[in-house]
Amino acid sequence: MIEYYKRIMTFLGQDRKRVQLGIVLAFFESMFANIPVVMLLYAFTKLAGGTLIKSDILLVFVVMLVAVLIRMLLAWFIDNFMYLSIYDACERERLGIGDRFRYFPMGFFTQGNLGRIAAIISIDLTFIEERAIRDLDIMVNAAAMTTIGCIMLCVADIRIGAIAVSVSVFSIFLSGRIERVCRTESVLRQEQQGKLTEAILEYVMGISVIKAFNLAGKKAGTVKKAIQETKEGSIRYEKRFIPPAFFYKAAFNAATALMVWTSLVFYKDGTLSIELALVFVIFAFYVFLPAINLGGAIVTFLVGKASLDRYEALKNQPLMGVNGRETQTYNHEIAFHNVSFAYDDKHNDKMVLKDINFTAKPGTMTALVGQSGSGKTTIANLIVRFWDVKHGTITIGGTDIREMTTGCLLKNISMVFQRVYLFHDTIKNNIRFGKPAATDEEIMAAARAARCHEFISALPQGYDTMVAEAGSSLSGGEKQRISIARAILKDAPIVLLDEATASIDPDNEKHIQEAIGELVKNKTLIVIAHRLSTIRYADQIVVVDKGQIVETGRHNDLLEKQGVYHQLWTKRMTARSWKMREQSNSF
Repeated sequence: MIEYYKRIMTFLGQDRKRVQLGIVLAFFESMFANIPVVMLLYAFTKLAGGTLIKSDILLVFVVMLVAVLIRMLLAWFIDNFMYLSIYDACERERLGIGDRFRYFPMGFFTQGNLGRIAAIISIDLTFIEERAIRDLDIMVNAAAMTTIGCIMLCVADIRIGAIAVSVSVFSIFLSGRIERVCRTESVLRQEQQGKLTEAILEYVMGISVIKAFNLAGKKAGTVKKAIQETKEGSIRYEKRFIPPAFFYKAAFNAATALMVWTSLVFYKDGTLSIELALVFVIFAFYVFLPAINLGGAIVTFLVGKASLDRYEALKNQPLMGVNGRETQTYNHEIAFHNVSFAYDDKHNDKMVLKDINFTAKPGTMTALVGQSGSGKTTIANLIVRFWDVKHGTITIGGTDIREMTTGCLLKNISMVFQRVYLFHDTIKNNIRFGKPAATDEEIMAAARAARCHEFISALPQGYDTMVAEAGSSLSGGEKQRISIARAILKDAPIVLLDEATASIDPDNEKHIQEAIGELVKNKTLIVIAHRLSTIRYADQIVVVDKGQIVETGRHNDLLEKQGVYHQLWTKRMTARSWKMREQSNSF
């Protein structure tokens, strides 16, 4: 419990002093909670001696009332100092981890971690937010009430006090037993929550594919299995917790019964006054209540500890680009120098890129071509540091991109890929994503250049029309043109283009080609080419095969070499010829 307290204080950061002050006030609040017992003893003593008068009754009432009012005032300050602080801290941590996401390698988001991230942010931090301070309050209250109560009992009668002290010491052993039993299960419980969240996310995000291939029942079975395992884990957790928790509570209940019995026995044999016997009997029923509540809190301590473990593991993920420097780049030449890369850090023998060397001159078009899986997209992703190279260097304007901050690097690059993601926001704000400070006029100018102003203006609320989640309310071509408008607005000197027309219908292709033409004017352009006909006039074609560059040159030069590019070109032209023949035969 002490370890948990220290970790919560670390988590609270700048708010820890407010919480510590709240804990001190909670200790005093526990002291005032015992004042009614003292006043009862006073009243019983007066009553037993036959000296109770109206002023005594008034004194007891006033003192009890003042004690209650002081406790209410202290509780108000405790809530403000302790409970509000944890909400501030969790807000700060959520915003902080969101900011750190910008510096995580993209591989972190593609290794089955999405469910874990969602569980940590929505479940673990929420658990800490709702339970951490409450449990600390229970711990302080239990420690204060039990300590003060034992001291009062020992002062009043050492025999009764010895019972209270003995069971309190024994409870420490029992609480340790609860902690040992639940430590492992609490970790498994939180991990299972993450698996459940991941299964549900996967099902919901992929529902269109699941329904299209009639796999709803099969995939629902995966979610059902995750729910079943979560239920079984929770039941197992509770079953393992029940025995030690039972003995923990039983010890205090037995101590209560023993205090009542001994108080009556001592009164009967004349060694205890009637007023003390009555006070002990009453006090016995609530002196241990905070300690009993602590037994249940021990379980949430461990769940909270597991939540902190998972959160801290996420927070301590290695970052990229935080130690870079701001550089002013005037030369936007991109150069790969002996670059090799593997997605798996532990298996460098599984290199997906090997000794990549090429240079994209400023203001030129470089096309990356090759079979699917050859490494074209990986090359583009390395330029924007979605991952870091394992060997070699990538430079922009002669500066190693690892020496730049992430912001400095990305402000020089615009990316337009086939898979467009639009946020659940207005079309205006989706375009403004390329330049947050852009005016409405600049946004509309970019939309006109991207050939999307007309269809946006025709929408019910125009530029203020809300886009459904992931852009599902728009067609593929419309989303693509909005993403190009976003890139035009950013006006970065380098453009990475995963050929945007590869899967677009002919009606949209003309508009998108025109939009791309506006986007790439006077830019250093890297194109991942799917349709070879679109890169015939590229300044440089880089042919990638099995993670290596096998040919480099212009279109006609590569065809004359009769190499890999010639084979790709011949294959694509043959396929195109067959497609045209089939279309003509269908009429």
